[in-house]
Amino acid sequence: MTVTVQQVGKPTDGRTIGEWVKAATIRVAETVLREEVGKGFNNRPVVVTDGVPQRDYNAVKPFGKIEFISRPKMAEAVLWALDMLRKRSPVVSGRYVQSHVVLINGAEVQGDVRAALLSVKEDARVQIVNTQPYARKLEGATARKTTKRSHGRQKRAGASAQARSGIYRPVLRALVQRYGRSMFFDYRLVKINAGVKVWGARGGGKRVRRDQVYPSLQFYIKPGVGHGG
Repeated sequence: MTVTVQQVGKPTDGRTIGEWVKAATIRVAETVLREEVGKGFNNRPVVVTDGVPQRDYNAVKPFGKIEFISRPKMAEAVLWALDMLRKRSPVVSGRYVQSHVVLINGAEVQGDVRAALLSVKEDARVQIVNTQPYARKLEGATARKTTKRSHGRQKRAGASAQARSGIYRPVLRALVQRYGRSMFFDYRLVKINAGVKVWGARGGGKRVRRDQVYPSLQFYIKPGVGHGG
């Protein structure tokens, strides 16, 4: 929710135009916030004044901007992403769609995922990972240019005809659109303690056995923003 005011007419009480606009911006911001809280908006929003989080809105500059951002809810974002991943998942045997797991600080959540997420601390490392060995192939690959240290790579579609653009990357983009004002997200291939080994190339073109990697989404609360569970 963003509030800006541009002066209309001319102040008649001795104030400068800048002073009048600043006072009007504050007054309108307070009115709009009260109205939105009455409709269900967060009553303790993050205040962003002239682009600076947590700055008192009374310090807004003339012709500046006041924003009220609903506090991020880790549980809401993770559960929404989990639902989206399941909806995008290709289904053959059903194993893949059932293998999206939530990890908090590297440990898989057992039991009530919502309850676990509601109690996480702001600095917790929260991930969703698919634990099927073929999950990486379903994501395909983005193009990569040739460098002195690595060979180039062409863009590759996902291995399933049901999800040629992958599953995790599209959900990442949707997360950024939906929650990007107050949270950071990242897509990574991660190792988990599953004991699966694959052949892969290492320096000099040698092929070696190494740990399998799995697609994951990472969730972070933006510094100074805090979270609402």
